[in-house]
Amino acid sequence: MSRVEGTPPGDPELVARAKNGQVEAFGDLYERYSDRIYRYIRMRVDTQADAEDLCEATFLRSFEALDRYRERGHPFSAYLHQVARNLLVDHYRSRTPTFGLDETVDTPAEEPELLEQVARKEQFQQIAKALGRLPEDYQEVIRLRVVLELPTPTVAAWMGRSPGAVRVLLHRALSALRGQVGVEGD
Repeated sequence: MSRVEGTPPGDPELVARAKNGQVEAFGDLYERYSDRIYRYIRMRVDTQADAEDLCEATFLRSFEALDRYRERGHPFSAYLHQVARNLLVDHYRSRTPTFGLDETVDTPAEEPELLEQVARKEQFQQIAKALGRLPEDYQEVIRLRVVLELPTPTVAAWMGRSPGAVRVLLHRALSALRGQVGVEGD
């Protein structure tokens, strides 16, 4: 496959080069997708350290299994997402649940900015709890499409669905979330 000089190589070319021993090619894939995979993981774990560890583990496991990776018409990012998702499942299976205390604030509650921050935090917690009560595929499509702002075709590839099915699923998920939170409209 030829490409125009100066354009970055596509995922299939980088994967092929990495399989042939060019570690720098996998480094390019890492640079291309690490932020997106990190943000996906960070939404699902409690600490930044856990997110960093799981993100690194995602790329390490992907690199170690690269010889078994086969191009199936989906972007390489879909493969990385699946590896990250599997690591998250393993992460939560191996943990005993812990519940942290809410952060306390030492400044007086009369400050308008502080009251605004507290109200936003409470609203965020309410939405997060409501999201957690939704079916897993609803949670996933909201995280990928709304929070990470991934394009519909990418979300479709990551979830193994058609773009039309992702749009329908997102509509249903947002409707269900609105019902949980009690919000009318958008």
